[in-house]
Amino acid sequence: MKRILVAAAALLLVASISTSCGKGPKGFKQTENGLYYKFYVEGDAEKAQIGEIIIAEIWVYMGDSLQYTNAGTPEPMFQVMESQHGGDMMEALQMIGKGDSVKFAFNMDTLRKYNPQMPADDGNKYLYYTIKVEGTYTEAEFEAKMAEDKVTGEAEELAKLESYIAEKGITAKPNANGVYVIIKSQGNGATATKGKTISVNYTGALIDGKVFDTSLESVAKENEMQLRPSYEPLSFEVGAGQMIQGFDKSVEGMKVGTKAQLIIPSNMAYGSQSRSDLIPAFSTLVFDIEVMSVK
Repeated sequence: MKRILVAAAALLLVASISTSCGKGPKGFKQTENGLYYKFYVEGDAEKAQIGEIIIAEIWVYMGDSLQYTNAGTPEPMFQVMESQHGGDMMEALQMIGKGDSVKFAFNMDTLRKYNPQMPADDGNKYLYYTIKVEGTYTEAEFEAKMAEDKVTGEAEELAKLESYIAEKGITAKPNANGVYVIIKSQGNGATATKGKTISVNYTGALIDGKVFDTSLESVAKENEMQLRPSYEPLSFEVGAGQMIQGFDKSVEGMKVGTKAQLIIPSNMAYGSQSRSDLIPAFSTLVFDIEVMSVK
């Protein structure tokens, strides 16, 4: 259950202060406790109960600025708990059920009053949560669903991986960790061992070829990605757990100058956790890397 709320925990915290009563945003209704809300769709399903887990898509806006979304990837975002005070997020969650789509507004002045982590007044009057509920589950139902989804997700991933290996004519066998390490060019420089800092250029993609990250500006431009201010090799300490397991374990023993491709199954990457819409759950990742330095 610890994985619940990971993505939305910080955003949930700032919205857990009661709203102030008074005139609210246009088109919103208000509960007796001062919570502003607006239903886009309200179904007939039972509303979420204490202890239940809500799987949903959410959009969090500070004024007109998007702060967080998992649009297109419904996830376990909230576990309903007792409301601590009227108008807080827990009151909001008990108003929604399967199939509902609703927007809540939390007064920014009130949030700033009780939460010093909130940004200074920038003219935004409300923090908005739009929640599109896929379903609500008891803890037992949720665990059963996760187990079922894991079996299905892993089976689908394996089928895609086997198809990819056959299509690309890859003859290499996976190592003990299940990662395919395909050496394109062997380097002859310093060796990356545990505790040393390695710097690599990399391009990460899904097995359908969609690039999700790179350290190379030319690749970013070629794939029409949003450009960063600067591009440079990725540096990390080998064996320190700073990277996904499949990446960290695979570069150990590589020499400076080595060029390789890593095909990393999800159980050595992000597993059942999606990384927004860029990396869905149960995604095999393909990294093309070049070891630039070892210190």
